[in-house]
Amino acid sequence: MTDWSGDVAEFVREELPSATAERLVGLLRPAIRLSAAEDGEIVVGRLGGVAKLPDGMAWPSRANGAWPMSFVAELDCGKLAGYEVDIALPDTGTLLFFVAAEVEESHVIYVPSGTAVAERAAPDDRAHVYSELPLAASTEPSWPERNHPALVDVFGSLEAAEEAVWDHVLDEATGETFAQELTMYEGAWEAGPPHQVGGYSDALQSPVEAMVAHAAGTGSYGDPAFQEEARQWVTLLQVAEDTRAGMVWGDGAYLIWSIRKDHLAARDFAKVHVYIQGH
Repeated sequence: MTDWSGDVAEFVREELPSATAERLVGLLRPAIRLSAAEDGEIVVGRLGGVAKLPDGMAWPSRANGAWPMSFVAELDCGKLAGYEVDIALPDTGTLLFFVAAEVEESHVIYVPSGTAVAERAAPDDRAHVYSELPLAASTEPSWPERNHPALVDVFGSLEAAEEAVWDHVLDEATGETFAQELTMYEGAWEAGPPHQVGGYSDALQSPVEAMVAHAAGTGSYGDPAFQEEARQWVTLLQVAEDTRAGMVWGDGAYLIWSIRKDHLAARDFAKVHVYIQGH
């Protein structure tokens, strides 16, 4: 493990039995945490503002062509290349993210380096225009939620993972469990809306990897085809509600863009799926 996992790995090893701790530490993934850029910080992208589209490209719209999408974010892949992450982002160019949140449709555009672009105003007021928020980055560890398919790969089932990890009793006198200690640890460690690239996205309901595997008709947790399909999907971008950019989708929702590893390697962003998960 590299430095990005240090504090979390130490916490896990202190709280869980050795064999269990090593299995959970082995599941940790590096994610790029995005936060509002402060003076002097490297800007790796932005939320909102004016979209910069390639010359001659039409403004993205819903599948029926009758409703313009809203511009959400731009990522500078060249700048992000300086941060460790678990997905194979392009080394150069930019990624533009548009969404029609009402119907969970999106459009992701990869703009290769050197492509001529121009600022483009939204075509009409049906597309939300969010306030621009420059973003800085850091690599931080991420871990799977309690219903993530990766736990089945390592522990055999969600039930076995629940018993071994989250229900593990740390203090017999108080009955305190690892789940309770982890909640307090997360509260002290995290700050600001959880925007991120790569890593495990936040499963407020169901992990995106499980959702796409279900949608592919591969069965359910534990089925070999289901587990294999879930392994193929990664988090491209997660954007949480952020009042600084005027981004509010209801119920504390997140926008999560997920992509297959082979499509990402081929720079094929036409098949990216967006999920809107709220509390």
